[in-house]
Amino acid sequence: MLTASTAEWILCRVTSHERAASIVGDLVEIEEQKGLLWFWLSVAGVVFSLVWRQPLAFVAAFYAGAWTFFGFQMAIMGINAQHRPPEYPWMPVFTVLIFAGSMLCAVSLYAAIRYGVQDKVTQIAFAWTSLVTSVIYLWWQPVVLGLCITAALLIVSVSIFNSKLRKEALVVLVSVVIGSVLRFFVGLLAGLYQHFLLRGPWGTREMQEHPSLEWVVFCMLILTFWASTSAWSRMHNWLMRDQAIDTESEGKPAV
Repeated sequence: MLTASTAEWILCRVTSHERAASIVGDLVEIEEQKGLLWFWLSVAGVVFSLVWRQPLAFVAAFYAGAWTFFGFQMAIMGINAQHRPPEYPWMPVFTVLIFAGSMLCAVSLYAAIRYGVQDKVTQIAFAWTSLVTSVIYLWWQPVVLGLCITAALLIVSVSIFNSKLRKEALVVLVSVVIGSVLRFFVGLLAGLYQHFLLRGPWGTREMQEHPSLEWVVFCMLILTFWASTSAWSRMHNWLMRDQAIDTESEGKPAV
């Protein structure tokens, strides 16, 4: 039956083949009573229920990553920053923390929406997000800094010697590294694009307010967060096969 095979092909794009065949089989049995229109409306409803988490998670991650990046930047390098670290050698360290921290916030929120807060990888991401955020905002307090460094070393040590935690930590590490590196290159490319458009003094109003600049940066940031969240999803599905990944599509958090 062409209708059933087409519906099954559509559902296979968002779930496993076995699950798609089971759903279509149930819908075909009821179709004789409720009609073809009901069948396709039901297929559309199933597809929506399976995929709504992913686009919502991506949008939330994009805005969370962009907002926290500028928030962290202002806390460390802003004109009104109350506790600015020394330029050398600590400023490069905090620059890395700003990039990593913003991406951690992004992927943590992405994972929480898509996989649920009970997911172990999500919990590790939130733990690292809390540590990096605490260091950025409270680095000048020795007690807080010492506790954060100790907790970070403890998490790294446990992750190295525990094979399961090692996989979970690898998902977080790869996603954050990809996002941070791409975010760094976005800044470089934006500067080059500014200079290409208007060959004037660096930072002039004309360069900052060029109408195409914001759109170019916006598109590059979308690609950055897409790459980071895609890496998270693919590695999560690849390395965490012992977890019920598909339960996210049913509205249940993966455990």
